[in-house]
Amino acid sequence: MKTIVSLLVFLSAVFASDVPEEFDKLLYEKGEKVFEKKCMECHEKYMDIPLLMRNFIEENNKLLNLKAPTGNEISFRLKQQIGHRDDIEFQLHQTEEFMKDYLFNPDRAKTICLEGVIRHFKTMPSLKGKVSEEEIYQVNHYLYFLEGFNGINSFFHKEELELK
Repeated sequence: MKTIVSLLVFLSAVFASDVPEEFDKLLYEKGEKVFEKKCMECHEKYMDIPLLMRNFIEENNKLLNLKAPTGNEISFRLKQQIGHRDDIEFQLHQTEEFMKDYLFNPDRAKTICLEGVIRHFKTMPSLKGKVSEEEIYQVNHYLYFLEGFNGINSFFHKEELELK
């Protein structure tokens, strides 16, 4: 009887989940590792949005002295600015293509970030030869789901950062 109850609890948890079928936990974790290794020299992974707004709007980036937009800012802007949000699979492809183009040929004119944020940073250097297309694919998946799905933060848990 315990086995049947355990199985039912497990199945109900799986089917009650709001995780899109496009979310791949292993790919997300690979992308996070690439982000940590190749992106965190300049990009912080996550910061609360109210703190970021205060930093950029009230403090002219002097509160946090960030070198580049945070991962969660990029995550949000990717989903808002690139592709069609009604088709996650297609939008993931579109955000990956955008990231390849931007990382290999950075240009402020292509930015997805708000002017009030991006004005605090220099244009990033090209990562051509420093990051592979496979790594971009992985980081894209990570960033796409970092700030949750379309504003719902259900895949990334801030508590994990607080434990470090």
